[in-house]
Amino acid sequence: MSVRVSVAGIAEHDRGCPPANHDRAGRRTPYRYILKEREPMVSDLEKQLLALDARLEAAPKIGRAVVSAIARTRAAVKVGRINDITKGLNAIAQQVTEAKEAAGSLANDWGFDAPAYMADGRFLADLEAAAAEKGLRLFEKNGRIYCFPVLMRIDLKEAAVKIGRTLERRIRPSELVRILTVVQKRPQQFREERFLELLYLAWRLLLVGTNAPAARSGRGMSLAEIHETLTLFPGTDYPIEEFTRDLLLLDRKPDLRTRDGSRFEFAASTLSKGQMRRLVVYDEEGGERTYVGVRFVKEG
Repeated sequence: MSVRVSVAGIAEHDRGCPPANHDRAGRRTPYRYILKEREPMVSDLEKQLLALDARLEAAPKIGRAVVSAIARTRAAVKVGRINDITKGLNAIAQQVTEAKEAAGSLANDWGFDAPAYMADGRFLADLEAAAAEKGLRLFEKNGRIYCFPVLMRIDLKEAAVKIGRTLERRIRPSELVRILTVVQKRPQQFREERFLELLYLAWRLLLVGTNAPAARSGRGMSLAEIHETLTLFPGTDYPIEEFTRDLLLLDRKPDLRTRDGSRFEFAASTLSKGQMRRLVVYDEEGGERTYVGVRFVKEG
């Protein structure tokens, strides 16, 4: 049998104080109270769901009672037990009435205001707390929830969250944290090489109207304008926050080259003095990264 020793109790004993498992009068306190683990904080939504689940767990008993009453009455019908038939039909009616009342009570008691919960900050606070319990880094910046590299936003109308481009209706904080943990562990679908070629194509298209040699100019172009170019087609779902996240991922591969051997440079320092829009993204630790423009230089 393993024994757990309180370091605090030893220190107090050395100072002439009662040990941690004794009160000031010297009476012993059972260790089970000293060592009891703190229960995790339960959110408003978690409490509501736990209470509803407990009530739903009892619901099948009502259904089984109805089925049992019907079975007994059918048995009486088959052999002609008239008195039992009458009793059975009354029992069925009673059980069905009780089932209706229970179902109506469940529907009336469930009135959780999900849009308000998600809009007033409680949802985000509960989600952050649930993520912290599982060691998952999660934070909100400028209306976006970051769980790098996953980006989320709250959809109040649907009482859901959008994870990337997927609408997720399972918003119970503990369940959503489980989903995010699974998503983070999946192999990354983002391909820096493909994104680089797409960026290079858009950069060259924007250079067409500048009278500059596209392949050799090395001219910086606005990343915000490049994003607009990439999303010109109707129905294109590529939020600028995701585009900026992809810029950060590409920035971590500085040795990548386009198929024709051009290297990329994010020219924030030279372009930020103009009127170009600054794009901001946050990394895993919540650090802010800013991107303004990009240029490509053909080597050799």
